[in-house]
Amino acid sequence: MNQIWRRRIAYGSNATLVSVMIIGVLVLVYLLADSQRVRWDLSADALNTLQQDTEAKLRVLDDEQVPVRITAFTYQRGKDDTVLRDRAVRDLLVELDLRSEVLEYRIVDFDRERLTAEKLGVTDYGTVVVQRGEDRIDLRDRDMFRRNPRSADLPFDFLGEGALSRSFAQLLAPTRRVAYVLQGHGEPSPTDRGATGLSELVTALDLERYEVAPLDLLRTDREGRGPVVPEDAAFVVVAGLRSGLTPQEDDALLAYLSGGGSVLLALEAGQAAPSFLPRLGLLQLEGVAMDTVLVFPFRDRPVPVYRDHAITQALRQSQKISVLAAPAPLRATEPLPEGVRHSPLLVGGRESWIERGGPSEGGGAAYQAELDAPGPTLMAVAVDLLPGGELVRRTRPPAKVLVVGDAEWLTNGLLLEGPGNRDLAVAAAQWLAGDEARLSATVGRPTAQRRLALTGQETERIRLISLLLLPGLVALIGLFTWWGRRGR
Repeated sequence: MNQIWRRRIAYGSNATLVSVMIIGVLVLVYLLADSQRVRWDLSADALNTLQQDTEAKLRVLDDEQVPVRITAFTYQRGKDDTVLRDRAVRDLLVELDLRSEVLEYRIVDFDRERLTAEKLGVTDYGTVVVQRGEDRIDLRDRDMFRRNPRSADLPFDFLGEGALSRSFAQLLAPTRRVAYVLQGHGEPSPTDRGATGLSELVTALDLERYEVAPLDLLRTDREGRGPVVPEDAAFVVVAGLRSGLTPQEDDALLAYLSGGGSVLLALEAGQAAPSFLPRLGLLQLEGVAMDTVLVFPFRDRPVPVYRDHAITQALRQSQKISVLAAPAPLRATEPLPEGVRHSPLLVGGRESWIERGGPSEGGGAAYQAELDAPGPTLMAVAVDLLPGGELVRRTRPPAKVLVVGDAEWLTNGLLLEGPGNRDLAVAAAQWLAGDEARLSATVGRPTAQRRLALTGQETERIRLISLLLLPGLVALIGLFTWWGRRGR
């Protein structure tokens, strides 16, 4: 064998060995990536990462080890945005599947697999069915997408992650619980859709599987028995009293607390407060809680500071502000009654004070040492009532009371206007109802468009670059290398 052939065999063997090694490394990298599921999101503000509350709910679902099955039906073929919609849903389900051990999904072609649609009772394109045991939630197109007429490139906003996150929260509470709202004293009404009503609160709690019902403790029942809080109550809301409670109502609420019940007590500055408030170790002070830091452009809305508690933990992490309107200041009694434990939730800043009138400065309130009381102010406090104390019987579970110095934050006018008000209300409801698992999986960043949407033309370009351009560049480099060596 001459020198030329030996050289060719050597070069060929080396090239083959290097090629096999490169292919082996690529296969190893692929297997490691596929098994370890390591992913990086380099987008601005991590927009392609699941929301914090979604991941929290997935962790709770994994802890309970009950399989969750998601069946997503495709959209109607031939429409302009069908490909984009199907891809958005598919990308989200892939991401959810990577993050959860118990979740599995299936994409079903609605036109070709009508039998599957009939078995599940699905009649509309784009329906997403979420199942966990015997519980089932159907998400429609209006839940997953919202029209966006302002954008010509993307005619819709994808709301799928928020919709599925809400469905997970509902599945974590398979039975609906009842939140009763006390009526008969001029309080806001759950059915009122005006600015002073509570209809938005009803909607927010409904998504978390809480049913809101009015509670009348003034009338006897049909058998003539005295009023009591129903046994199915998850908690009772007493918000914005315009007149005091009767002794009979006080007794009914105290009897409910003595059995381990929960009450959300939202007060109003200058208005009536339940007579049993001191038995909770609290006093409602005269005046309004004020601060130099206000919610612009309002002069009576101090920015509260969150204290560490299960209710406020996620709000502190997300840095959402809760808005209170002219809150009544609270003060803890000393010493606290036996079996009563306090946890401050919302307090004023270092320069807060209790405003009690006097001249204003620049159209707003100003601290007057001779009239006002110095801060820091207490605007909301969580009260734990331990068994064996003055209020809760020894054989019953602990009772809970959340006292907030404002009732307007629950109304339609502020629930959506305050960035953290809705989250605070839902977290408060779950703490009162004892849903600790769901409490850690409620609040997070707002739902937004989080999927990379490509048109068919853009997808084809990426395919051509991957299949033709990149391999062509590698072949061209190889050709130049071969030609250079041939010249030797």
